[in-house]
Amino acid sequence: MAEPAAALPRIRRARGFRLYGLDGRRYLDLWQDGGRAILGHGAGPALGAARNALSTGLLPCLPSIHGERLERALARRFPAHACARMFATQARAFDAAARALGAPLAPGDLFDPAVDPRPTHPPRALLWRPWLPGSEAELLDAADVLVPVLPFAVAEAPAIVCVRAALQDALPGSDPLPGFLLAGVLRALEALLQDTPPSEELRRLEHVLEGCPGWERRGRYLKPRCIPGHYPAVHRQFLQAGVLLSPVFPGPSILPATLSAGEGALLAGLFQKTHGG
Repeated sequence: MAEPAAALPRIRRARGFRLYGLDGRRYLDLWQDGGRAILGHGAGPALGAARNALSTGLLPCLPSIHGERLERALARRFPAHACARMFATQARAFDAAARALGAPLAPGDLFDPAVDPRPTHPPRALLWRPWLPGSEAELLDAADVLVPVLPFAVAEAPAIVCVRAALQDALPGSDPLPGFLLAGVLRALEALLQDTPPSEELRRLEHVLEGCPGWERRGRYLKPRCIPGHYPAVHRQFLQAGVLLSPVFPGPSILPATLSAGEGALLAGLFQKTHGG
């Protein structure tokens, strides 16, 4: 995942899809920590589950019931890839996935259905992102390894790898992780399964984006259609207007689940004006 944009001021508070800087400004977050804040920062149910686990002392990296529960929930969500492991860093997860595949695996080798061109051959390893169009299901079924991008993370953890049963013997065991973190991720995964209709403002913005040739939308995900060298200027333009895009090209940036009328109008104007660079 990307590092935050260097131009972003220090943040004193994050709530929902808004970031509040020490400079007194409020920023609308379309980066969403690379997708790990797609439910919003400080999302209520997940945060509540983590707090409940913290109240029982599950701050250290100790085996807990929450790890077992999360593994079972992942197996239900991805029945064709029912063997799940959880790691403390993305590097550990990539190493584990490479061992399962029996071949080296770099971040660029993972197919990202939110931004990558549709492959001519089904990829062996791909990112799973929530709320993508159903046409990506066949790619999911064909992959040997999934790396889900789930909400509620602390730094890079948990970095999750799910593989087919035939590969599970080559997959190392999970890293010890704090029980409060796993409890929060479990509750966030449950929240992802709830079918929440888009707000009226989000529907309006999606309609506007259909007429913006400089941007490609796949569900809630946005990819700029510009050469990589132009993207830093696009990012700066949005940030100056109070909107944080993904700090790396091609992203994705992610439309917030909730928008005020003013925020919807701001985004519509920016997307129509910039044309993706």
